[in-house]
Amino acid sequence: MEKPSVKKNFLYKSALTLSTYLISFVTFPYVSRMLGVENIGLVSFVDNTVGYFLLFATLGINILGTREIASVKDDEQRRSQVFARVLGVNLLFTAIALAAYFVAVAAIPRLHENADLFYIGASKIVATAFLVEWFFSGVENFRYITLRSVAVKLLYVVGVFLFIKEAEDYRLYFIMTMGVVVLNALINIVYAAQRIRFRVRDLFSLHYVKDNVMLGIYGIMTSMYMTFNVMYLGMTSDNEQVGYYTTAFKLYTIILGLFSAFANVMMPRMSALYSGGNKEQFFDYINHSFALVVKFIIPLIMCSIVMAPQIVGCLSGAGYEGAILPMRIIMPAALAVCVAQVLTLQIIMPMKQDKVLLRASLCGAVVSLLINLTVVPHLHSVGSAIVLLCSEVVVTTTYVVYITRKGLVRLPWRLVAENVLISLPTVAICWGCTKLIPIPYLSVLTALIVGGGVWIALNWRYVRNLVRKL
Repeated sequence: MEKPSVKKNFLYKSALTLSTYLISFVTFPYVSRMLGVENIGLVSFVDNTVGYFLLFATLGINILGTREIASVKDDEQRRSQVFARVLGVNLLFTAIALAAYFVAVAAIPRLHENADLFYIGASKIVATAFLVEWFFSGVENFRYITLRSVAVKLLYVVGVFLFIKEAEDYRLYFIMTMGVVVLNALINIVYAAQRIRFRVRDLFSLHYVKDNVMLGIYGIMTSMYMTFNVMYLGMTSDNEQVGYYTTAFKLYTIILGLFSAFANVMMPRMSALYSGGNKEQFFDYINHSFALVVKFIIPLIMCSIVMAPQIVGCLSGAGYEGAILPMRIIMPAALAVCVAQVLTLQIIMPMKQDKVLLRASLCGAVVSLLINLTVVPHLHSVGSAIVLLCSEVVVTTTYVVYITRKGLVRLPWRLVAENVLISLPTVAICWGCTKLIPIPYLSVLTALIVGGGVWIALNWRYVRNLVRKL
């Protein structure tokens, strides 16, 4: 099998990420205005609760599947066997999680009062078992992933503008959101079946159960300050506070998504390099990744904090002012997460040091639980933002301590300081736009064009040379 270009894969993955957030920018302002903050909060609460059970259904399947498929992608027979074993384990845990999900909906009053939405949400849990994105990531077929995802999401956008017209349409909006996962899963499993030949008995293999549980515990611990964070906020507060938090969370996920496009593309390639003994290129890619984090993420975070009121105004309009402070608290966590992604996806996972992941996620989960219990009932959405920031910093610090002690890589602290200074002119332009331009859309657009132009001028040679090396 021909080895795909990292640069092409990154471009495909970036196009997918950009399309996802462009679509979000198009639909979310419209939907937030049509449904209102309470219904947006309700849908987010249900979706995040579904996502929490989905964590138990998938556990570490996405990481495990990508890593294992990547290591055998050139051997058709072994690739088919690994596919069947991973799929079988996923189906087993999905059945267990689905049973627990229906019991919870029936037994917990806060869930049962919206049982109709939760029953619709069950389709997402079932469909995700057949999504098998890990297979396409493992063989580095990011072109297919991108084209399929963009096509389905465009259908979703058309549906939103055609059918979501008033606040009472929140159920239909939720059905359409779940439908995106279902349709993607149907297309994926049919496409994958044409490229895989396996024995049915391999589906019943328990070969990957232990690895899946180990990686799954890491995902569950991580969920304490991601998915569970929203669910707990919904349990202790109201839908309006959930709406504020999820709105504040939007730009954070966009910034993370842009870098995750690169990190996720690199993970299967790094696994192949490490297993093949090509250590020089392995560590060369790591250095380039850190440079990209420093160059891109730092100015985005600084500018987003300065322009938080304008960005929230663009995303959601009037009535969402309560999202401004949570957004400012959340944004610095993006730097910690991006550093953590380099350390986990490009070093720790390819080296199969899963115990390190578990240790770090456990530390983050403990911090998350403590702050959730003591702060969130009093500060609500602001408290949830504090949970996310503190937890991510603790997790990343744990990774940094491990990497430093092992002497695997040297973190570019000097480069961080240099780029904070280099970013100041762009930040000053953003601040000026907030003071001189009262219209949120125009203020953000002007800052993007002028500030972005200044940033490109200051960094053009470095970024161009860096991208050429990929």
